[in-house]
Amino acid sequence: MRPTRTTTVAATLAGLGIAVATAAPAAANDATLRIRNGSGTVVAKAWYNDLTDTLCVRSYVKGVMATARIGPSGGGTFATANDAGFKKSTNCTGNLSIPEDRLYWMNLSFRTTSKDTTFYT
Repeated sequence: MRPTRTTTVAATLAGLGIAVATAAPAAANDATLRIRNGSGTVVAKAWYNDLTDTLCVRSYVKGVMATARIGPSGGGTFATANDAGFKKSTNCTGNLSIPEDRLYWMNLSFRTTSKDTTFYT
């Protein structure tokens, strides 16, 4: 009976090891926020690109500022990007060198509207 228990315990520990190994890293991904006007048209957009570790923001209304911020879930702002809609291109930060598999928050503000989300880097 003793060898059976040892085998069962070893199999259980091996099973736990496999479960931990496959579940350890968080699912890194991109994050996007959009603010729409009353008719449903996107007037501001912010996104985090996980591949390049950049935060981007775009105001689609000329002269109206859109602001994007990100930071670690524990608090504090890590990076900010602004766009006032005058350019035809998007305003992005450089590479932010954010550690992988960390929970971050993102906020997009446009006029009096604000949206928030969380994501893994």
